[in-house]
Amino acid sequence: MKKVIMLVLVGLLFSCKAQKNTSATPAIISSECPIDGKCNIEILKNKQLILLYDDLGGMYYDIKNNEGTTVIHFQYNKTEQANLQDNHYREDIIFEIVNSNQSLSLTDLELTQTKLIFGRHCFCKGQTGYFKIEKGSLILSQKKDVIHFDLSFLNEKTPHIIRSISI
Repeated sequence: MKKVIMLVLVGLLFSCKAQKNTSATPAIISSECPIDGKCNIEILKNKQLILLYDDLGGMYYDIKNNEGTTVIHFQYNKTEQANLQDNHYREDIIFEIVNSNQSLSLTDLELTQTKLIFGRHCFCKGQTGYFKIEKGSLILSQKKDVIHFDLSFLNEKTPHIIRSISI
């Protein structure tokens, strides 16, 4: 009996398959990434960016299915030095656009229309988390499945390395 149960469990283990994320569209970053790290971008079609807050006022987000909007997630990961502990460093820039918008030109407080947020993740006491961006500019155009944008921004609450992105 034990052999039969073990055989069934092994069969289940090998029959499981991870789902691929088919909603992400590949993109080409035309702005320079700092040489001490790697940059990547995900364009998540038919997704919605939901901004949430914890009991202490800290911001976090969730991404849900939503026909009609696209979430763009840019990430910079600084290369870690193997001999140093707690030296990870990452920056995220995330925003949402309406699929039917052919073009956008937003500045400063208008950026809140896209739910633009900046995330800083490191061992930097008091200077990590997600923050709304209210200073900068976004110029975006899209035709069918091709999106081009130039984003420059300033986060006054924390220092940051990435200040502009072109896709």
